[in-house]
Amino acid sequence: MIKISARKTNPRAAALDILNLYFEKDSSLKELISESLERSDHSSLDRRFIFNIVKGTVRYVLRFDFIISNISNRKISDIDPGILNILRMGVYQFHFMDRVPTYSIVDESVKLAKDVKGAAGGFVNAVMRRISEINDPDDYLKAMLGKQRAGDAKVLSVMHSFPEWIIKYWMEYFGKEKTARVCTQLNRIPKFYIRINTGGYLEQTEDMTDTVKILKGLKNIKAEPVGMDSGDIARLDGDFRKVFEPALLKHLKKGQPVFGEAALLSSAMGIDREKLYKDGTFSVQDLSSQMAVKYFLEPRPQEKILDCCAAPGGKTSFAAQLMNSGGHILAVDKSPGKIKILSENLKRLGTKNVSTFLADSSAAGFLDRAEGEFLNYFDAIIVDGPCSALGTAAKNPEVKYRRDPEDIKRLSDLTIKMMIACDPYLKKGGRVLFYTCTISPVENGQAIRRFLSLTGDRYGIAENMDTAGNAVKMEMEIMPYYLQSEGGYFCVLIKKN
Repeated sequence: MIKISARKTNPRAAALDILNLYFEKDSSLKELISESLERSDHSSLDRRFIFNIVKGTVRYVLRFDFIISNISNRKISDIDPGILNILRMGVYQFHFMDRVPTYSIVDESVKLAKDVKGAAGGFVNAVMRRISEINDPDDYLKAMLGKQRAGDAKVLSVMHSFPEWIIKYWMEYFGKEKTARVCTQLNRIPKFYIRINTGGYLEQTEDMTDTVKILKGLKNIKAEPVGMDSGDIARLDGDFRKVFEPALLKHLKKGQPVFGEAALLSSAMGIDREKLYKDGTFSVQDLSSQMAVKYFLEPRPQEKILDCCAAPGGKTSFAAQLMNSGGHILAVDKSPGKIKILSENLKRLGTKNVSTFLADSSAAGFLDRAEGEFLNYFDAIIVDGPCSALGTAAKNPEVKYRRDPEDIKRLSDLTIKMMIACDPYLKKGGRVLFYTCTISPVENGQAIRRFLSLTGDRYGIAENMDTAGNAVKMEMEIMPYYLQSEGGYFCVLIKKN
C-alpha cells in the first residue's frame, strides 16, 4: 500500500503530498487521494478542497506547465519537483477557484515553498504574483502560442492539456472542431450517476415515485432522477439521436423515462457510507454503460449470457436486473482480485442469477475448465474490451498522460484476440455487445471491422429501423458531450452462422 504523510491540518499541504507522490512515483491518483482522505481528520469542506485541487492540477498540468515556464523563463525540468507542484496548485486556484482570494493563494504558496525549500520562497512569490496578473488565461495562452507559431495540434494540446499525440490522433478522425469539443467536455467536472436496483425488464412506467422515495433516503449525498424522457431525444446531438432514437422506439412510449433506473449525484464523495448503498439499493454506473446494456444488449428473461472482463460488475448486475433475475449470466475475469470485487458487488446487490469464473477471456478455450458444456451455448456475450480508457479522462485525468500510440495498437490486437476466443461459445443467431470506455477509432470501429474480416460472413452488425423505415446500424462512438457522461463505444454484432 502507498504511504501518505499525515499532514493533518493544512489542506494545501495534504494536496501537495498527494501530488508529490503521484508525479514522483507515477502512483494511482485514485488510491493516493482515497488513502490521504481516509487517514486524515479534515472536515468535509477541506476534503472537497483537497480533492478538487489534486484532480484539477493533474487535469490541466500541461497547460499549467506552459504558463509556469513562460512566466518564470525556466524549463520545467529545471524547477524543483516539490516547488513545481506548489506552482501548479497555485495556477489551478487562480484560474479555477474564484472564491479563493489572490492574496491567500500567494501567501499559502510561499509558506509551502519555505517548508519544502526555504530559499524558494522568493521565487514562488514572484511567479505567483505575475501569474495572478493574467486577466484572461485563454487569451494569454493564445498570445504566447501565437508568438511561437504553434500549429493547431500544439494549440489544442496546451489549451486543453491533452498530449499532442492524442490531439493529432483525434483530429485525424474527427477533425479540429469535434476534437476541441471532446477535450472541453472531458475537462469539465464529471457527473456521477447511480443505478437504482429496482428490478423489472425494459418497459418503464411513467411513475417515478419509487425512485424519488429511494433518493430521499440518502443521507450523505444528494441525487435526483435523470430528467429525460423519450420526447427529449429530439433535442440531443444529431449523430447520437440517429442511433439512439430507433432503439428507444422499440421499448418506450412517449413521455416514459429513458433512464428510469438512473439518478444524478451532486458528488460521489461519501457514497460508500450510505446505508442504501451498503444494502444494495443502488450502485454506481455511468449513463453510457447503462444505455448500452438496456437498449443495445437488450437482455431478456431466461437468456444465457457470457460477460467477459466483468469486474467490477456494473453491466453484469444491470443485465441480471433487466432479466428479472431469470436466466443465467456467467461473469468472467482473469484477476483474482477483480473476481473478489465482482463477487462482493453481486452479493451486495443481491444478484441471484450470476456465477463467476476466473479465466483469461482472450485465451482460446478459456471456458474449457468451467463446469458445463458451453460451445454454441450463450444467447449473448458482453465483451467489455480492454482499452486505453480515454473516455474516462474527466473522472481519471491521469489516464491521458499514461497512454502512448503503441498502447492503441496493442489493445486493439488484444480485443481481436478476445472476440475470436469468445466466438465458439455463442450460438447461431446470438449477439455480441462490444463495449469500450475509450474514444479511439483504432480500438473501436476499426477493431470491429478487423474481426468481421477475420470471421468471413459469420457476423454482421445488428440494425434497428428508424421512423422512416431505414436501417440504422447499432454502433456508436459515444462522445462525452452526448449525455454529459463517459466517452466510449459500442457495437452489437449478430452471429449469422
